[in-house]
This record gives sequence, structure tokens and C-alpha cells, in this order.
Amino acid sequence: MKKQTKKLKDVTTELEHTQEMLHVSEDKYRQLVENADCIILQMNKEGEITFFNEFAQKFFGYTEQEIIGKNVIGTILPETDSSGRNITELIRDTKRRSGSYTTYENENICKDGRRVWIAWANKIIHNKKKKTTEILCVGHDITRRKHLEEQLQLLAAAVRNSNDAIAIMDLEGNIVSWNLGAERIYGYSEAEAMKMNVRRIIPDHKQDEMVLLTERLLKGDNIEFFETQRLTKNNRILDISLTATVLKDEKENPFIITTTERDISERRGLEKEILEISERERALISQELHDSMGQSLTGIAVKCKALALDFKDKSSELMKDALIISRLANKAIAQTRDLVRMLYPIDIKTGGLVSALKTLASNIEETMRVTCRFQCGKSVSVKNLVEAKQIYRIIQEAITNAIKHGKAETINIKLRSTKKGIVLSVENDGLDFPKLSPRSKGLGLKIMKYRTDLIGGSLDIRKGDKGGTVVTCIFPNGS
Repeated sequence: MKKQTKKLKDVTTELEHTQEMLHVSEDKYRQLVENADCIILQMNKEGEITFFNEFAQKFFGYTEQEIIGKNVIGTILPETDSSGRNITELIRDTKRRSGSYTTYENENICKDGRRVWIAWANKIIHNKKKKTTEILCVGHDITRRKHLEEQLQLLAAAVRNSNDAIAIMDLEGNIVSWNLGAERIYGYSEAEAMKMNVRRIIPDHKQDEMVLLTERLLKGDNIEFFETQRLTKNNRILDISLTATVLKDEKENPFIITTTERDISERRGLEKEILEISERERALISQELHDSMGQSLTGIAVKCKALALDFKDKSSELMKDALIISRLANKAIAQTRDLVRMLYPIDIKTGGLVSALKTLASNIEETMRVTCRFQCGKSVSVKNLVEAKQIYRIIQEAITNAIKHGKAETINIKLRSTKKGIVLSVENDGLDFPKLSPRSKGLGLKIMKYRTDLIGGSLDIRKGDKGGTVVTCIFPNGS
């Protein structure tokens, strides 16, 4: 009997200890639930809330007295969310097919009417007969993430459907993204482009330019509305305006280049047409000056000289006046010729670009008191008058810059044909000249760049190996 009594006491003591531990465990669990940094609620199978932790109360704006016993539909859940999904049906499905809805995301509503998105994890609680009694729900606020996702979807749709070509490539130029605008402009499908390097759509005479642009991007320069050329799938050259940006990782290391490219070929075509019209007008004016005014002035000079001879024995004063008029007429003739050469410096029929550049170099030496040499390869031929004149004007501008800004004493002009195209270079021994930049304020530099783009070329300005400045222009053969 004593043994049984002792055994009973031991069991009772153990039971009391177990109950005490259980109370401690329950208290810890309750504190954990109440202080958890997430929404924790419990509801019965009818959807009535039976537990609502402190975080949930603060998040949704309800006190415990206001929410306990209320149905989740109409309090923290709207009957239909913004996507049109029926929340009541979602709750019913959760109870019927618990395995299918262990986690889901849906739109919720706070007491003040504010819509929020919650990621829920649900646990069905069963009784001993394995019937559903309650549902335990743990939720995390994902509203910001959802809004960002929506913005990204809108941005992705805008990028995807943009009329401009938008491409993303790695630092080696391998294409990793290619939108519909790029497909339309260049003719390559997204699948084709994803196997390509961007060099595939860059003409040979622009390859070096792409290297320089990449170097500038990696140094932190912004490239906006840079006008260059690209090559389509059917080998048609397009004039484009390019904006490029470098994306950096969390350590500020560049890892991706994005480009936006707009086809400006039509605009370029109109600009070339305007230039051609302008050149024709200049040619007409120069011809009128040469043929009409020049002949009239020549006639005046001859007549005045003849009058001077007639007045030789009659009046010395009249003879002097006639000679003065003759000299003025001859001066006007010389000025007219200079004006004609300025308006129409190149005539393809009488020597073309090469002849004009030889004359230019000679005139520069004579008028500017500097050494100016011109060298040309035998195979160089520029047959298009408008393009020949653009080249001539580029050289004129480079020489002006060298003398005016660089204080150069020696200028070397070279024109040669290579595999990349026709290469024009103007070297001087003057001061270093600033590199070409979109931010550059110098009008001369911008005009040189503009003229180069019009003939489909690339322009590079850099310091010479022995000082001074080297201006290099490369443009396609057959211009």
C-alpha cells in the first residue's frame, strides 16, 4: 500500500511538473506569436477570426475587440480583389483542398480602406476525427514588392514595344536583350540577336568608334543622342541616333551596357538633299559671278585702260582717273574669283577633290605663313561632289583650328585608301586640341562631326605621338 501511495505521489509530482513546463511553453509561444514581426491570425471553418496577434492589429488598424468573432470577408479581405478574383471562393477552396493552398498571395484591405498585398502561409488544424476545425494563417506584407513588379511589368512592356531599338549587352558586346523595335529596325529576330555580338550590326568603318564609345562609357561618360551608323540584316546602312548607359552592380562595377537607337536615315536623307540643293545654288551663283559679273568687270577694266591711253596726250588727270578705275576693276575681278572659289572650291570635271586640296594647301602656306603639305595615294577617288565638298570643309575647319587655337606652324594633310575605307588625316605640331565630346561648346568641332556623319564616316580627334593634334576621318570607299 505504501509503495502504491508513493508511486501515485511521484506520478502526481511529474504531472504537476509537466503542467508547469506546459504553461511556461505556452507562455513563451504566446509571447513569440504576439511579438512576431508578421501577421498571425486564426479563423474557424466559417471564416470567423478567433485569434489576431498584436502585429496584425497594428497593421490592419483593428483592435482585438473589434476583430475577434468577425468574418475575414468584409474586414481584412474584400469580396473581390483588384484582379477580379473571388476571395470567398478562395477561402472555400482552401478548406476543401488544403494541400493546394498552403501558400498564396492576395489583396487585403485595412480598416481605413487602404489596399495591401499579403503573402499567406496557411495550416489547416484538424480534430481527432480529422475534420477541419480552424485555419492558422501567417502573412507578410508584400505591397511594395507588388507595386515594383507592376512598374517593372509596365516598363518591360514599354521597352518591349518601343519604336526605338533597345538592346542590352554585356561588356564584350554579346547581346542579352533585344526588343521589338530592334527587330523591326535591324531585321534580326530576338532569337537571332541573342546569339550575336553587337559588332555584327556595326559597319566596318565604325568598328573603332564603338571601341572608343565603350571606353568612354566605362570611364563614366554619358552618351546621349550620339549620331552614328548601323548595319541591317540585309546589309543596308542606317543612320541612327544612339543613347548608351552602363549599369553597375552593388559593388559599383560595370557589368551591362544598354543602348537606345533611333533610325534617323530619313532625316539624314532630307539633310543631304538640302545640302545638294544648297551646293547647286552655290554653283549657280558662282557661275553667274564668274560669267556675268566677271566679264562685266573685265570689260570695265579694259575700257578704262583704253581710255587712259586716249587721255595720255589730252589730260593727265583724266588718264589717272581712268587708270584708278581700271585698277579697282581688276581688284574687283580678283575678289570675285576668290568669292567664286569659296562658293565652289571643287569641280569634279577639273581635277576634283585632290586638285582642290593641293590648291588649298598652297593658299594656306601663302596667306597664313605656315608650312602646309598635302599627300594623296594614287587609288583615292571621291566622285560624289557633295561628299567631296564635305571632306574639303572638314579639312578647312581642321586647318583653321590648328592655326587659330593650336598655334601650329606645320600642317600635314593626308588622303589614302584602306580596307576600312578612305582615311583622311590632318596633323599639326601645335597645342593639344580638346577631344570631340557631345558637351563640347566649340562650334567648329560640332560642324566637323556633323559633316562626317553626313558622309557616313567616323571622326576621331586626339593628341599626336609627338604632340600637337591629329584629326582623322574615315569614310566608306566609293563616295
